[in-house]
Amino acid sequence: MSRPGTRWSAVITALFVAVVVAVAAAHAGAQGYPRPPVEVHFFAADATQAGVISLHFFGAFGAPVTFYERIGGKLVKLGARTSTSDETIMRDAVTWRCDRLVRHFAASAPLAGGRLAIGEYSVRTSSCATRLELVVPRRLGPGALGRISVVDRWGNGNVTPQLCITPPRGKRACDEVRLRRAVSAATRRLRPRATGRWRVELRFRGHRVRRSIAVGAGIGATAPPPVVLATGDSTMQGIDTFLADELGDGAKVVSDVRPATGISKPLGPWGTLARSQTRRQRQAATVISVGIVDGFAMTTTAGVRVECCGAAWIAEYTQRVRAMMTTYRRGGRARVLWLTLPLPRGSRAVADAVNLAVLQAAKAVAGVEVLRLDRFFTPTGFRETMPYRGGVIDVREEDGIHLNITGQVIAARIVAGALRQR
Repeated sequence: MSRPGTRWSAVITALFVAVVVAVAAAHAGAQGYPRPPVEVHFFAADATQAGVISLHFFGAFGAPVTFYERIGGKLVKLGARTSTSDETIMRDAVTWRCDRLVRHFAASAPLAGGRLAIGEYSVRTSSCATRLELVVPRRLGPGALGRISVVDRWGNGNVTPQLCITPPRGKRACDEVRLRRAVSAATRRLRPRATGRWRVELRFRGHRVRRSIAVGAGIGATAPPPVVLATGDSTMQGIDTFLADELGDGAKVVSDVRPATGISKPLGPWGTLARSQTRRQRQAATVISVGIVDGFAMTTTAGVRVECCGAAWIAEYTQRVRAMMTTYRRGGRARVLWLTLPLPRGSRAVADAVNLAVLQAAKAVAGVEVLRLDRFFTPTGFRETMPYRGGVIDVREEDGIHLNITGQVIAARIVAGALRQR
């Protein structure tokens, strides 16, 4: 099996037999032609850039890679790319859709010796409940000019939501706001004269975003919803989007997921990223899951090189995590929910060391909550299935590392429940 030598490790190592046969047949030609030997390669769908999905296939080394989306029982060809490196990328392969949140992709490449490299990956994108943002002035003077903005967070445009404005003791007036393709924002002007609270509502595909404008002296302005930062490596992908659905209008979930990064990984972003995120977002809470690709040697502040995963390595990792927790706490103004890693298939040394370091770091930073996903999903070690609400469900991807879509939904519910507790 070919392994990636680049930044991506959130990948899948097996696929359904039906898709294997279908992809192989696409390259084999006419019916009855002998199918080539098949080998599974690493393949990933990256949905971390809002509005688009890029596809990454590994191990083709100059062979043309054909990318597909599986819709129902059919494979729809998206295009082909060739790269002389280990990683072949189809950037912006598809855009996010409101009517198809879970997307299934496949890829294949003919290799030397008549072999066929294949892979499959599924990803879930954000729902339309969080697609549009409504930006209004919190306060205006009577007769003052204000602007109401409708922003497509996906950046794709081609939507026509309905904007409704209700003056105090007045009748609601609604109008369509058209964002043409690739247009991400539209603005409407408002000059309110009646004093009181003006209600503004954006309606789109059954979802509603509500805001209000205080007009006149003595009218209290409504505080904007709190910002929840969902961040980490590929283990956070999917949890972030389901968390936004769970919290609804109660919070603005900002996702900043960095697949294949690690706190111990050389030249990684986490040494400074927590500070830059916090300066930018001023979040009320941070939810983070990171560490699945850690295990790299680290150099301590004393200049000593420590290898994973002994006591010295755990001590250095604890110190780095503690610094991040302190930053995310924002001087006690913000909550931090740090998710432990469900144990992977195979070696668990890195996950155990990371989880232990997280627990130790949290003891020294007041206000940090550690959510033990390792105990919930893997109480006695790795498992693909688990009992849940009267049945047995599959909660892991085939790579034996990540939670699948069902597992992500459950994890998001756990996080949302913890956030609602206070």
